[in-house]
Amino acid sequence: MRLSWRKPAPLNWSAAREAQYTTAAPLLGGASITLLGIVITDRDKFRWPGPTLLALALTALFMVVAMVLGILSRQYLYSRSDVEAWWGPLSEMSDDQHEELIQDQRMHYSRYVRLERKADFCYLSGILCLAAGSSLTLAPPAHAAAPAWRWFAAGTTATLIVVLPLARTMPYIRNVMRNLQADHHDST
Repeated sequence: MRLSWRKPAPLNWSAAREAQYTTAAPLLGGASITLLGIVITDRDKFRWPGPTLLALALTALFMVVAMVLGILSRQYLYSRSDVEAWWGPLSEMSDDQHEELIQDQRMHYSRYVRLERKADFCYLSGILCLAAGSSLTLAPPAHAAAPAWRWFAAGTTATLIVVLPLARTMPYIRNVMRNLQADHHDST
C-alpha cells in the first residue's frame, strides 16, 4: 500500500488555527493584561481582587503559551506543492525518494497536530480564565449601592463564556482519553 500525503481536515483548518494564535490570542492576552493593571491600581473597587488577579494573570500566561505553541507548530505544516517547490516535480523523482518525502511529511504533520492540540488546550484554558477573571471583575464590591445588576452581569458572563469553551473542550478531553487508552493498550 502506497502512503499518501497528510492534509488538514477541513482544508482551511490550519488557516483558522493560525488566525487564532496570531490574532485572537494576542488580543485576549493584551485585554487580560489591561484588566490586570486596572485591578492592581483600584483593588478597593473589586470584591475579590486576589482571585481576579490570578485568573487574569493565568489568562495572559495561557495565551502566550498558546501563541508560542501555535507558531512552533506551523513549521511542521506543509503541502505536496511546498515539497515540489523545493525538490522539483514529484513525477521526476525515484519511487524511493518520493516515498521518503511522503513519510517525512506524514511525520511532520503528526508533530504539527500534537503541537496544535497543546496550543488549543492552552487557548481554551486562557478563555476559561478570562471568563473567570471577567466575572470576578464584574462582581460588585461589598459596599456597592446597586449590586444586583453587577451580579447579573457577572453571572451572565460566567455562564455564557464558560459554557461555550467547555462544550468545545469536551471533544478534546474525549480524544485525550482515547489516546491514553490506546497508548496503554499498545504498551501492554
